[in-house]
Amino acid sequence: MADAVPGYRRQPAHYSDLRAVLDAAWDMMGQGVRNRRHGFHHPSVGTLTPSGPEVRTVILRGVDRGGRTVRFHTDTRSHKVAEIAADPRVAIHFYDPAAKVQVRLTGTARVHADDALADAAWENTAVFSRRCYLAVDGPGTPSDVPTPGFLPQFETNEQTAEETDAGRAHFAAVVIEAVRLEWLYIAFTGHRRARFDWDGSDWQGRWLVP
Repeated sequence: MADAVPGYRRQPAHYSDLRAVLDAAWDMMGQGVRNRRHGFHHPSVGTLTPSGPEVRTVILRGVDRGGRTVRFHTDTRSHKVAEIAADPRVAIHFYDPAAKVQVRLTGTARVHADDALADAAWENTAVFSRRCYLAVDGPGTPSDVPTPGFLPQFETNEQTAEETDAGRAHFAAVVIEAVRLEWLYIAFTGHRRARFDWDGSDWQGRWLVP
């Protein structure tokens, strides 16, 4: 009968199993790295400032379940880099409207700018994406006109890797190490919510009232 209700979607069987929910959450984050059309490809990252929280959208670039980490890239001149340096406690929020699943991670962030991890991340960054780090001024700098920030010759997307090397000086990889994962499945028949806390050796899960 429920299947006849418009918009009804049968809940996946594994959403009643805590360990399976945890597996599915990490799998969806992995899909967010590999598939730019996946809902988890553009999560929102929250940082803390003296005046309150700040939230912005980033692009998910890496996931390491074994290390409990997720990674995104940023400009070293961005406000979030200074905010993380002052207080590394962060949260990152994912939502996939197709699956109606939300995942929230909380933990600590570390900015990698001048190490092997940052070097490897830069080498694996597409030339098109490297242009973002060629901006003359840092993100958030006031401008009298609409601008991408970089010089006009970089607007054609015809650059070689060598021509974008100058952007390396402004590039950083931010790695978030999670200590808590919250999962939420949204359904008009009844939401489903779970929380997982890292105890130093494994994730300890429990169901929560949505």
